[in-house]
Amino acid sequence: MPDSPASPPQSRRKRRAYYLAMAALWFVVGVIGVLVPIMPQVPFFVMSLLFLSLVSRRVHRGVRGFIRRHPRAEASYHRWRHKRRAKRLARRQRRRARAAPI
Repeated sequence: MPDSPASPPQSRRKRRAYYLAMAALWFVVGVIGVLVPIMPQVPFFVMSLLFLSLVSRRVHRGVRGFIRRHPRAEASYHRWRHKRRAKRLARRQRRRARAAPI
């Protein structure tokens, strides 16, 4: 999981619940895309899978295996993960700067 060991369990649960809710939302939008011929469905299912990979280790391993077998998808997946990691690191540094005594 991308969670740091120092993050409190309650915030970790909230984050997991948020990711699970986002995965469900994108999945529902993808199903609507299947039913409505004008709307594409594949990007929504991919978003759902990526959010689900942040919640479930098994899905995360499956996504990583898929990416290893399909190098074209690897670059965009790594960009997405790196961007998320950079945001999390910046947020953590801002918190530490605010909490540090002056």
